[in-house]
Amino acid sequence: ENGMLWEVEGKWVVKGAMDFDIGANPSAEEGGEDEGVDDQAVKVVDILDTFRLQEQPSFDKKQFVMFMKRYIKQLSPKLDSEKLELFKKH
Repeated sequence: ENGMLWEVEGKWVVKGAMDFDIGANPSAEEGGEDEGVDDQAVKVVDILDTFRLQEQPSFDKKQFVMFMKRYIKQLSPKLDSEKLELFKKH
């Protein structure tokens, strides 16, 4: 949106629970079904997991406006003059 926001598409991926075949024969080695390995699979959104993004708490309108004002105040000194004008315009 006018260079201010990005829209991305993520996809669900399964993380964890990988099955590795190391060539061992558990029945010959008297291995049990579960040898204490935690193999829980979790479905995650790839972008959120890769960049370690965290869900933000929901805001009501008043809290959101306060948050954005504080964010803009902290961001403005870090932008050069051209980007600051574009930021304020949009």
